[in-house]
Amino acid sequence: MNFDLVDPFKFYKIVKNRFRLDTKFRLLLIIGIIGLLISSTGGLFSYFLSDDLEEDLENNNNSENIDIIWEETQFLPRHEECVDDSNGQDLPEYGIGYEPSISMTSNGNLFVTAHKDLRWGGESNPFFPVLGGEPGPWYACQSGQKTSWDYWASWLWASFDNGTTWQHGDGFEPTPGNSFTANYIAGGSECLGDEGDISVDAEDNVYYLDTTLEDNWWHILSSNGTEYETLTCQRMNTMAADDRPWVAAQGDGIIHYLGNSGASPPECTGDVGRYWYYHSEDGGLTFSQCYAVPGGWSTIASQKHGSYVYIAQEDADTATGSIVIRTSGEFGRGTGLTDGSWSEPQEIGERKGNCPEGYPVVNTNEIGTVAVVWADCPNGGTGAWEMRLAISYDYGDNWSTWDISHINGIQMYPFLSISDNNVVAIAFYGLDFDEGDLEGDYVEGRKWHLYAAAIKDPKEGDLWDFRIVDPEPLHIVTAYEELEGDTHALHDFFETVISEDGSWIGIAYQTNIGIHPFEENEEQRYIKFVKGELLI
Repeated sequence: MNFDLVDPFKFYKIVKNRFRLDTKFRLLLIIGIIGLLISSTGGLFSYFLSDDLEEDLENNNNSENIDIIWEETQFLPRHEECVDDSNGQDLPEYGIGYEPSISMTSNGNLFVTAHKDLRWGGESNPFFPVLGGEPGPWYACQSGQKTSWDYWASWLWASFDNGTTWQHGDGFEPTPGNSFTANYIAGGSECLGDEGDISVDAEDNVYYLDTTLEDNWWHILSSNGTEYETLTCQRMNTMAADDRPWVAAQGDGIIHYLGNSGASPPECTGDVGRYWYYHSEDGGLTFSQCYAVPGGWSTIASQKHGSYVYIAQEDADTATGSIVIRTSGEFGRGTGLTDGSWSEPQEIGERKGNCPEGYPVVNTNEIGTVAVVWADCPNGGTGAWEMRLAISYDYGDNWSTWDISHINGIQMYPFLSISDNNVVAIAFYGLDFDEGDLEGDYVEGRKWHLYAAAIKDPKEGDLWDFRIVDPEPLHIVTAYEELEGDTHALHDFFETVISEDGSWIGIAYQTNIGIHPFEENEEQRYIKFVKGELLI
């Protein structure tokens, strides 16, 4: 290498990204580069650089990782009148739940829902003996019944100060009582539900869909999510036994609902599939009947103001194969995915292994950027995972795909958000096999952590500078999990949001603390939030 041809600033960026340097070491690197500029020759640079690093310098196209300053993490609260110090919670003032999703309005108001822990509705349950325990009703906010529920719907938390403080959403007040006396007249917190999803349209209406497994309830909050509009429990009337609803909203009341029924719902077309697509243009009052989306695990995303909608999906329910993208540039309109405005599935990357609940996650922004991130398990569920990113800057016409793996270990449930100035933020639950001095890979004592990173205008080959966000481990592998190969302690997913100007990111995630009193080999599951300032 000729020293005269080396760009010292490019050299700094490559070394920083290659070796994941902390801030203090970056300063030392800068000082060292200055010294080398003063005194060194090309021979010394060639001696210092590995062959791979030298090639990076000569052919570098690596984008700049964005430093993130993380605020203190927060547990999401219970209503004060529902806190029960004797119910068995290690942290009784906080809500028990898992699998959180998060959305944000244009003014920065945040909304989080989470799967209600059905086993914590008191010591009895109406589904005995399937769920164990004693026969009897469930309870919400009932003194002496050992319940962690504040109301009958799934959790709905809101922040009206950009994530600084949290409360319960409008219409979601405590609803004490048991499952035999609870009713659906009042709407809101009276609507029986156990998990949901949230999306926001261009008019800043918040659409919250909560499922009872048998069907879905809609909750609509207007004025940046501050006013509850649904007067009664608004039933979706799909009759779909939905395990997880995915919702995307755009324009003024256009809603896309992707249902994971697992089997063909009776009212749908004659097709067969795991996922089914429903479309509404009146704010969820009515929906087109369902259309099959053939393939495996899937998610959906849409522009708020634009006309594009995307579905990312495994091509089939198989161990290996590909990830495909379905695109509509016309708000998803049409009579179905085969004869409407949707394109044929376009392959954007390979799958090397069938990870447990390995959703490919799609997201987009208002200027035509769309990206998909997914996990690969080429070495099995407890071996080292891989993580892949596909990105398009032209509304999904052309794609770049590459491996963005960061640790030698498990990189589970990656999720991404994209700002309107093309800052892409990715987070995942990670377990590093090289951390500490334990013998073996997926073994008792290994720590799960939340990782995140962000890059502006990422390009193929970029090295993502993922860092641990929360210094406290989310979960520590138990002897039972090692024996059973059980990697499901943090459940199926979590979500992130990013501000429109790309200046900050918010993450809703799960952490486990204390032994679960009603489930063997399980822990108490809590929802946390953390906000990070992106130093662009």
